[in-house]
Amino acid sequence: MLDYKLLHIRYRGKGYKTDEYKAAQKVVHLRVARRLLRLCKINTGVYIKAGQHLASLTYIIPREFTETLAVLQDRAPYRSMEDVEKVFKEEFDGAVPSDLFSEFEETPIAAASLAQVHRATTKDGREAAVKVQYPDVSRLFNVDVWTMQTMSDVISYFFPEFELGWIVVEFKQNLITEFDFENEARNGETTKLRFRHHGDKFNVPQIYWDLTTKRVLSMEFIHGVKINDVEGLRSLGADPVWVRNYLLEIFAEMIFCHGIVHCDPHPGNALVALSPTTKKPQLVLLDHGLYRELSDEFRKVYCGLWRALLLNDNKGLKEAAAFLGVSEYVQFLPLIFTQRLPDSMTPLGEDMPAEERAMVHDQLKSVTLNDFLSFLESLPRDMLLVFRTINLLRGIHRELGGNSIESFKINARYATRGFWCETREEEKRRIQKAKARGLSGDEAMIGPVRRWYLFSDAPNVWRSWGFVKDRLYMSIRLQVAELLVRFLRWWYGMKAAPSLEAVVS
Repeated sequence: MLDYKLLHIRYRGKGYKTDEYKAAQKVVHLRVARRLLRLCKINTGVYIKAGQHLASLTYIIPREFTETLAVLQDRAPYRSMEDVEKVFKEEFDGAVPSDLFSEFEETPIAAASLAQVHRATTKDGREAAVKVQYPDVSRLFNVDVWTMQTMSDVISYFFPEFELGWIVVEFKQNLITEFDFENEARNGETTKLRFRHHGDKFNVPQIYWDLTTKRVLSMEFIHGVKINDVEGLRSLGADPVWVRNYLLEIFAEMIFCHGIVHCDPHPGNALVALSPTTKKPQLVLLDHGLYRELSDEFRKVYCGLWRALLLNDNKGLKEAAAFLGVSEYVQFLPLIFTQRLPDSMTPLGEDMPAEERAMVHDQLKSVTLNDFLSFLESLPRDMLLVFRTINLLRGIHRELGGNSIESFKINARYATRGFWCETREEEKRRIQKAKARGLSGDEAMIGPVRRWYLFSDAPNVWRSWGFVKDRLYMSIRLQVAELLVRFLRWWYGMKAAPSLEAVVS
């Protein structure tokens, strides 16, 4: 805080919009970020999780913080074998890993904020990944969160424009669910069922329930590579283009159609492996501790928001903004979701030129940091987690060479589909009817046949026609718009052609 106060005093007479001030501010950001990184590493546990959370908030805090703290995603400190055995004894009536596994590697293969993962072999010969919670992390949870809240209050006192208390509250609520590994296991199994119609292209590790408790999670060990390891992907014969777009498809279906959000899709939580049956690449999703179930109302509004962006439907956009409680910021929604202004003249998939960035800057001049934080605070909590998830996915997609035209088309397609999907109540009724017919729980949830549609078990003619009509209309609109973009790029000499969104509109 003192660094920022001194910086503020130093440039009081020179002005805060000069290039010199901005350069000095970046130096201070980096210095403070490095101190924060040391603080997280020293205190571990919840502090590591908080650092990871901050690293994902690229839409809120400066890049110097997010890039510095990003190392916590993969290189968190790990605990000794004595700590691991302590947790096992408490969870398995005095048994240690050697009593339950034929092999258990003492050095973890991964360490996160709340737990670390060991490679092991079960007594019956199955390879396992064993996630062990740190022994004191839940005990110190309330103290650590109180400390963070106090720090937030102090920062807000000295810098009223930094009102961050709501972020701490949201962080606390989300973290509580991650302490329960049995809940994480159930989330993973449910997700695997929901995506069974994808066949061998998608997988979630099998849970070994006899070796799982609230603080120890044992699951199938899957040999794969991290999703952002381009060379590793190619060694498996996996096309990075397919990988990046299929990842977006999975999460788009999750959010738009199923109304659930896996809230932590950083690169360490997604692998690409070879399917044991087809020997073709498959996406493997890990870490199902933090999920959010979206209400049907929110899911429909979110689908409607994307439809409005695609159709340039100002009325639909205003209705979505009103539901989200951000009517005064409605003009910025296209910028947030598509990273373009509605009238952008830059081809989708390319960076905005300097003149367009200046135009955006002019429009945002009247918006203060406090306005932006107030905007985020006023959003439904579900929307914040969707924002965070989208932002993490966007980073992976770009790392693999993706561009905004791909993500725009995928989201538009699934938003159209999701608008016609069954509600949660309809899903419950369908499952009850299926169970009454004698189907198993798995078949009741998904259906005995891989269905191309995701709504009720008995075909609804009106709903089916609505979906097909919308899908055809959206597909034709996107294809025509893409052809126009190509033509206009040729016509303008590939310099100032309009974007896909502008042509669609």
